[in-house]
Amino acid sequence: MKTDRNAICPCGSGKKYKKCCGNHSDFKTGKRYVNEAHEWMDKNILHGRYPDLYGFLILVDHNIPAEEIWNQLQSWSEQYLEFGDNRTRIFHRIIDEAIDCQVELDKQDGLHSCYCRKGCTNCCYQPVACTDEEAQLIYSYCTKNKIHIDYEKLQRQHAYIEFDANNNFSGRTTWNDQSEEDQPCIFLDKSDETCTIWEVRPFVCRVHFAEQTDEYCKSNNGVPNPNAKGIHYPVCSYILSAIFTIHHDSIGKLMGQLLLNQKFDEYPSILK
Repeated sequence: MKTDRNAICPCGSGKKYKKCCGNHSDFKTGKRYVNEAHEWMDKNILHGRYPDLYGFLILVDHNIPAEEIWNQLQSWSEQYLEFGDNRTRIFHRIIDEAIDCQVELDKQDGLHSCYCRKGCTNCCYQPVACTDEEAQLIYSYCTKNKIHIDYEKLQRQHAYIEFDANNNFSGRTTWNDQSEEDQPCIFLDKSDETCTIWEVRPFVCRVHFAEQTDEYCKSNNGVPNPNAKGIHYPVCSYILSAIFTIHHDSIGKLMGQLLLNQKFDEYPSILK
């Protein structure tokens, strides 16, 4: 059936089809693209699948045009790929600097700043997502600094996380059903409530912010408290969406499983 070129485009842009996807196509594949950035993402990274969106792009109602989202994804993806082997450490710094800038702008505008502070560990009692490169960085950092990785605890925690047929996190857990001693992150030092890998902590730990209070931060078996209010800075959401899309094959494995894989690669008997 032929598409009515004067109808609203099915991509969600709100434009007429002839002014949107109907005006930009790849004649070799027959695919329709929102703009050139969408086409670049599909041909260079997505290869037909959807992007792994994060933060406000999926958690908050917004009216950002599809063109702007694709432009941001392409821009950050290209920058990330250009940095090569050290890209994770570089983008950790970019994220940190972007957050510092946003916090300062919020203060100037009289807005609520994030409630998070040193010693608050409410978000350290849940599974953590990271890329395979972040897991490698954490493993190397722990080896260099003689930081203990409790693999036995990781394996026990693993049993309370549900994974799908592709070994990716399904979004469901029974995390709070395990012993209280096993619920904290393996890198949380309970003696002083600090992170032992703070310098190389994953992206998601860097951007996880509560607004006004930490009273509702803790989730229960993966289900957030409905009273919880998070702060989702757009620049962080764009950056993490681009990086997670690039690392699509590992981001769903979660930090624990990726670290176990690191250990397995070095000592194959650990998971037998």
